[in-house]
Amino acid sequence: MPDPVLRRSSGPRIMADGEPVYIVRSGQRFVGTHASDVGNGLFVFRDPVSNVRIEDIAVTGGYRVIENGAISRDARADCVGLHVRGARATGLTRSFARIRYNSHHGVFEDVQASGIRTTGAHDLPVGIAFMGEAHDFRLERCTMRGFCWQRGEKRYWNGDGFSSERGNARLIFRKCAAWDNSDGGFDLKSTETLLDDCVSGRNARNYRLWSSIHATRLTSIEPRKTGGIGDTVHFMLMGTKSPGAEPPVIRIDHLVVRSTTGYPIFDVHDGPVRLVIGTHDIQVPKGTPLVRRQGKAGVAGGIQFAGAPPRL
Repeated sequence: MPDPVLRRSSGPRIMADGEPVYIVRSGQRFVGTHASDVGNGLFVFRDPVSNVRIEDIAVTGGYRVIENGAISRDARADCVGLHVRGARATGLTRSFARIRYNSHHGVFEDVQASGIRTTGAHDLPVGIAFMGEAHDFRLERCTMRGFCWQRGEKRYWNGDGFSSERGNARLIFRKCAAWDNSDGGFDLKSTETLLDDCVSGRNARNYRLWSSIHATRLTSIEPRKTGGIGDTVHFMLMGTKSPGAEPPVIRIDHLVVRSTTGYPIFDVHDGPVRLVIGTHDIQVPKGTPLVRRQGKAGVAGGIQFAGAPPRL
C-alpha cells in the first residue's frame, strides 16, 4: 500500500497560531505544506515512527519545524528512516529540527532555514540539533543562518547552525553551510563525523569541534562576534581532559581560510588535540595566530602538514 500523501503543493496554507500541527505516524508522506506561525513542531514525532517523508515545504515564522519529543520522560520517540527534502523556513525562534533518542538512518537534503535573535531564558536556538543517541544521518546542501541568542553582555551568547552531542555518531555533512550564528556554525561532539566540502562564516566560532572528525574541503570565512563573552575564532578545538586518553584527531584534507581580521585560526582548549592538514589556501592579515593555546591545551606533536606550512 503506498504511503499516504497528506498535503500537496496545491493544498491550503496553514495558519498554526503558535501551535503544533501534525502528529506524525509511520509511513506518512507530507508534500508541499505551507505554514506560518508554527509552535513546537509543524511535524511532531511523539511515538516511535519509521519511513516518514517531508518534501517541498515552506514555513514563515514560528518556534520549530520538526520536533522529536515523546509525551513523557520515560517514553521514547525514535525516528527511523526520516527523509526531509526541499524545505525553506524563515523567522524561527528556536530551530528547524531537533532529532533525539535512537533515531537513525535519516536524510536532510536541500534545507534552508533562518532564525531570528531570541531572548527567551531557556530557548537556546540551533538550526538542526542532534541529541540522545541519534546516529547515521546524512545532511546535504543544508544552510542554517542567523540562530542567535541575545543575553546580557557578561553572559555567553549561545546559538548554533548545526550541533551534535556526545552519544551521536556517524553524521555526514555534505556541502552544508552555517552563517551568522551567535556561537558555533558547526558545534559538534559526535563521533565518526564527516564534513565534506562545508562552509562556515560570520559565526563567533565557525567550527567548534569536540571529538575526532574527518573533513575533505573545509572553508572558514570571517568569524564575527555577535555579543556576550567568549572567544571569536575560526576553529575552536576542544582537547581531551582525561589523563592518558588519546587526544581527538582533526583531519582536514584541504583547508580554506579567508579573513580581514587577526582572529586565531585554531584555538585549543581543555587538553591536547592532534591536527592533520593536507593542502591549504589561507588568506589572513599578517601576524594572525595559527594556533592559540588555552591553559594546558595544545597540538600534540605540532600540526602535521602534508606540504609546507602557511606563512602568516
